[in-house]
Amino acid sequence: MRNVTKEIFLNSLVCPKLAWLIRSGEVSQMVPEATLGEKFRIEQGIDIGKRARELHPKGFLVNEADIMSASKRTTSLMKDPKFSTIFEGAFLIDGFVAKADILKRANGSWHMIEVKSSVNDKEEFIDDMAYTFMVLAHSGVNIAKASLLLVSKDFRLGMGNAELFIEIDHTDDVQDRAALFEPFWEPVEEETRSPIKPEPALRFECRSCVLFKECLGKGIENHIFEIPRITQSKFDELKDLGIVRIEDIPNEFPLTEKQVTVKNCVQSKKPFVGNNLKRELGSISWPAYYLDFETAMTAIPLYPNIAPYTQLPTQYSIHKCSQPGGIIDHFEYLADPERDCRRELAESLILNIKGKSSIIVYSSFEKTIINSLAKAYPDLSEELSLLTARLIDLASIIGSHFYHPDFHGSTSVKVTLPVLVRDMSYDDLEIADGDSAMAVFAYMALGKYQASEIESVKRNLLNYCKRDTLALVKLHERLVRYI
Repeated sequence: MRNVTKEIFLNSLVCPKLAWLIRSGEVSQMVPEATLGEKFRIEQGIDIGKRARELHPKGFLVNEADIMSASKRTTSLMKDPKFSTIFEGAFLIDGFVAKADILKRANGSWHMIEVKSSVNDKEEFIDDMAYTFMVLAHSGVNIAKASLLLVSKDFRLGMGNAELFIEIDHTDDVQDRAALFEPFWEPVEEETRSPIKPEPALRFECRSCVLFKECLGKGIENHIFEIPRITQSKFDELKDLGIVRIEDIPNEFPLTEKQVTVKNCVQSKKPFVGNNLKRELGSISWPAYYLDFETAMTAIPLYPNIAPYTQLPTQYSIHKCSQPGGIIDHFEYLADPERDCRRELAESLILNIKGKSSIIVYSSFEKTIINSLAKAYPDLSEELSLLTARLIDLASIIGSHFYHPDFHGSTSVKVTLPVLVRDMSYDDLEIADGDSAMAVFAYMALGKYQASEIESVKRNLLNYCKRDTLALVKLHERLVRYI
């Protein structure tokens, strides 16, 4: 049985079974392998951590592989006054383990610094810091100050690491949260060490658990979590009634109009077609353009004069149709990864999508990107604003006027497409999701590919974006059949 880590402890406060699975190692067999996009974000976090350590050139990195050796080395370093700063200090006590990103001596006590590759302070960071604070306190370490080191929004490419970070003092918040955690110290260790797997209890938090379909949601096709915007109170009422399936919700149970639509659709096993679907689709003017952007967003900017985590449009695909399903042209653009091509992309977009007819998108994402381009290039703002005025959001139309029982509570394109367009998929593509496309472009910009690979990588990016707009075309075409 493994030691209790931060992940195990924090999960145990919500779901003892999940914490038990993590500690036993079973959860690793149930969670899918990280996507390319997830791996890229992990790499960014590692890079930010290294840059934070470079702020303290005399610091010592504890890099022993096993936690026992690492904790012994940490204890030795803390006893030696010549080591003023320790990186990745490891602590093991009563079966609990924690690592402190940075520990600095401070007049007989210590300053604990948590490093996060984010520009925004988040409540969850306090939980992370509080757990580490608690383990260190049990280990006899006096923490006088607890700080959070975040990426500065003012950082620009070419600046030094000193300008990359901002430090926030969270000492009071961390101490208060650690005091709330303290009563769970022994119960968590005992519960997760038990050879008997805890029985799960259905809670509102289960709706966002990656293992829900393998746990309490197993075998339930239409769980009440699939009711759109279900609140904690409504969930509690249904749970108290012993209802976990949408099929079992009585007609008299109070729901919103949208929720009733989903309930009735599931119970009747028939799609819901709103009275205004025909009017909404009929408002589209032809020839219509189906537009999709891909973007890159990195902690360390890829190009000069760009803030961390700026969402940079890197490519687009446009299918032009004379009628639903009637493709007459296709346009595409892929940025040069070696430079900031946003202006060039904006000018190309204006040229290829000129006119007054409709531009069909899926979600408000494309509008956000076009508005960001207008803000970046004021001389193009008038022409770009004309584009946003022509946007038709197919996701909004579906969300308001159509529902299929196989949507299972979601109207994202990754759900609606396979339900309505069953003869189309992304399985034959090397890049099959936007997260991976973002990572691949970033890797190109960072020089991670060999020169011989670049053309193939670019072709894969173009194929993925083109498939996205073709999916929009097909989705619209099938939706028309319902009116």
